[in-house]
Formats: sequence, structure tokens, C-alpha cells
Amino acid sequence: MLARCPNCDNPVDSDASKCDKCGALFTSGAGWKPVPLLEATEPEQRYPVEFTGAAGEYFRVWIVNLVLTILTLGVYSAWAKVRKKRYFHGHTRIDGDPFEYRGRPIAILKGRLIAVAAVALFYGTANFEPSLLWVLAIVAALAAPWLIVRSMAFNAYSTAYRNIRLRFRGTYLQCLGLLLWIGLILVVSFGLAYPYFKARLMEFLFRKHSYGTTDFEVSDLSYLRIYLRAVGLGLFVGLAAGLVGGVFGAAFGSDSRTASVMTTLAGYVGYLFIFSYIRAELANATWNAVRIGKVRFECALQVYQLFGLYLGNIVAIITTLGLATPWAVIRAMRYRAQRMTVIAAAGLESFVAAESAEVSAAGQEIGEMFDFDLSL
Repeated sequence: MLARCPNCDNPVDSDASKCDKCGALFTSGAGWKPVPLLEATEPEQRYPVEFTGAAGEYFRVWIVNLVLTILTLGVYSAWAKVRKKRYFHGHTRIDGDPFEYRGRPIAILKGRLIAVAAVALFYGTANFEPSLLWVLAIVAALAAPWLIVRSMAFNAYSTAYRNIRLRFRGTYLQCLGLLLWIGLILVVSFGLAYPYFKARLMEFLFRKHSYGTTDFEVSDLSYLRIYLRAVGLGLFVGLAAGLVGGVFGAAFGSDSRTASVMTTLAGYVGYLFIFSYIRAELANATWNAVRIGKVRFECALQVYQLFGLYLGNIVAIITTLGLATPWAVIRAMRYRAQRMTVIAAAGLESFVAAESAEVSAAGQEIGEMFDFDLSL
């Protein structure tokens, strides 16, 4: 007995389980029905993130920025920030193409002048009218969402890849509502809800970003397990530092400066490990949950590697009186890039080409040119 495939109208034996023409699958039985074909999965292509900066090259940028910032009493810091960001963006590549930083120094300078004025107002009030500090506290709380939104919008608008800008579409009221709600939970829980606070804030910041016309998507984030383990590590570090102090105290005497120094050093090293753990796990959990259309990310920072990197950087910076800072920064940037991969269904080229066409067709441009940067 013959029937016809509802997908392609090809004659199919009623006892058959598959159409020879289109491959549709069928279930047998009275009034057998076609099983919908699964969508063909597009092949994914992997694009490792590359960082091509060099310590010697960046040292020249860093030292000039430092000297000119000191000589101009901080005024040049805005131009220094632009030079630094352009260097790092230009040396961060995906599929051979670098990022661009298009921020303007004047915009950053305006933001820093506002920050200096705000700090001066706060300290002036604290010294001459302490009774008005509560008013400043309320103003600061109401201004915080505006500062966050403004900074995110400026930095996103200043960043481009293959001539397509990032955008941040969050609004002041959205950010204010979020901070009030999760801030209330944070207060009521006496700070115990911080992992929830952090996760909701990161979701908001990512979801309000877009690459051209395609919005970022973020799966529900949860940082609770990360912070619980960090608390456990903190308890262990405290006990270990106390044990080190006991051992050296027994060896050199309880009043020995050596015992005190070794206890402090063990504590610092231990807490650096906890810091490395939190940074690595938060980055992995966040970026592995982010998508942009058919593009997703794979972040695979290793706690022990990051800890070794941070420890080596700190030792190098201290022993060289700060001159190894450019080397340390380049080393950290290169490691983070090596552990990040962009994965695109049907290839990154097709996604960017489609996004470029969408942007051109929509003719979208940011309605308000953000004329100052409030981020540090």
C-alpha cells in the first residue's frame, strides 16, 4: 500500500519508516503521521582569540603615558587611556581582524573632571558640613545607575569589530529599578545575597549590549556555588596561615618577627589564590553563557595557571619597582586571550556579513552621541 510523503509528496510504502527522497521519518500505525524533520545543524567553526601585543612595544606606550600624565598633573591621563585602549584593541584579533577603539580623549577628560568635582564636593561637605553627608549619599545612590549606563554606552559605542560597533541599550530607569530591587535583597540578607546581586547585574549589562543589530543573550547565571567555595577556601587559608604562624612561632619564638612575617605572607598568597579562583570561575561561567545570534563563546581559564600568572606578575612588579608593569599586563592579556574561543555556526564571516547588511539596511546610528566618559 502506497501513501505520499507530506513533506515532498513522494510515493512511500505505508510500512516504510523513511522517505527515500527527502529523508522524512514516519511512525507506523493507524493514520500514521510524519515525524518532523530535524533542522540541519550548521557546522560550527572555532576562532581562537589572539593577542599580538609585545612587552617591549607596550613599554614605550606605558612610559610615555606615565611621564606625560605626571608632567601635566593628570590632564594627559585621558589621552593616555585612549592610547592604551587603542593598543590593546588593535592587538586583539578574531579571525585575523583586530578590534577598534574609537573613543575620544576630550570625552574622557570631561568625565574625569566631573569625577574630580564630585570627590571634591564629597570631601568638602565631610569637612565643613558633615550633617549634609546623608543628602550626598542619596544623590550618589540615585546617580550610580546613570554612571553605569553612561559608561557602558560610551565604551560600547567606542568599540568596533569589522566596522560594526557595539551598542548598549540599557536605560537609567531600567538600571535604577534593578539596583533598587537587588540592592534591597542584598541589605535584607546582610550581604549574603551578593552572588545573586552580581549575577543579576551581569545579566543586565550583557543583555543590554548588542553587536550591530543583534542583541547579546545570556543564560540564567548563578554564582552561588563559586562564592560558597570561595568562602570555604577562605576558611582553609585562615587555618593554613595560622598553622604556618604556629610552626614558625615554635621554631623562632612566639614573639619572633619572622613568624609574623611568614604568617602574613602565607595569608596574602592564600588570598591571592582565592582571588584567582573567583576571577577564573566567574569569567568562565559568564562567557560560556553568552551568545550573540549564532555566535557563542568558550572561556577556559585555569585557576592554578591564573594564580601562577598573578603571583609572578606581583613579584616582578615589586622587584623592579614597577618597571615590569607593562610586561605583567601583556602577559595577563595574552593568557586571557589564549583561553578564549569564539564559536560561530556557519562561520563568523557569514554572521558578520549578515550583520553588516542589517546595519546598512536599517541605517541605524546612535541617537545621542555620548560626549563624555565616566568610566575610569
